[in-house]
Amino acid sequence: MPTLLDDFLSGDRGRVMHAVWETIRSRDAATLDPLVAALPQLRREAMRLDLGGMIYSNNAHLAHALTKLEQYRDGECWCAAYPGLLTNDPEKEQALGHVSILSTSDPGWSMTYVTECAVCGRLFDVEQGDHHFMWWRWVPRGVKRSRGEV
Repeated sequence: MPTLLDDFLSGDRGRVMHAVWETIRSRDAATLDPLVAALPQLRREAMRLDLGGMIYSNNAHLAHALTKLEQYRDGECWCAAYPGLLTNDPEKEQALGHVSILSTSDPGWSMTYVTECAVCGRLFDVEQGDHHFMWWRWVPRGVKRSRGEV
């Protein structure tokens, strides 16, 4: 069975994008560790591809997946990957137990959220928008705080 590393290096757009999204969604060390070990090769070979993308460049998603691997390698919290990618829905992240939504604006296409990372307690202001697709911009607030501190 092909691994995510095999998919990244396959040169096949569909396989590469599968590996990209699996990497972006993963919080599993067994999945990410082999990719971290291959980061130089991934940067060299996978970034050469034109992955297309009609509204948003798939190469930007690839770059984000590789940045997430670097952040993981460097011991940063999972939430460090939220800024820079417009597809992290705060409600889905809360359902997965990754964040808590502390407050929201009135419902609508231009909602705002305040979220807290379930791991490190970092607060984020999240802006929701809609232009051809629903997106969310995550902006970290200040510095990380201790769990339980208000």
